[in-house]
Amino acid sequence: MSAERGAATSFSQLVAQVEDGQFNHDAGDAIQDLVAAMSDAAMSKNGRSKGKIAITIGFELEGGVITTTTDFKVTKPRMARAKSVFWATPENHLTRRNPRQQEMELREVPTSSSPIRNV
Repeated sequence: MSAERGAATSFSQLVAQVEDGQFNHDAGDAIQDLVAAMSDAAMSKNGRSKGKIAITIGFELEGGVITTTTDFKVTKPRMARAKSVFWATPENHLTRRNPRQQEMELREVPTSSSPIRNV
């Protein structure tokens, strides 16, 4: 038995037809955005990143008519955040200064009035 003309005989044909093609277009745009986000994230993660798109197609049969509902969910990679180092104070606050490290007294170096020589 041959398929009826215009019948969706594969997954890709079904996706192309649901919502008169709008779902296919929107999911394609979402994939393009996901790839861009993965490329951006890979720059801060040693060239690696992961993403995901989950497509859901619901079917309902009522009175011989099948209706579909579609949705997709995109999971973009998280951007790497920088780390910061702190130490705890005796009062349990955070400080950027290591309490066990001695502070160096800094002073301004006077500028020289003699000309700079090339050697």
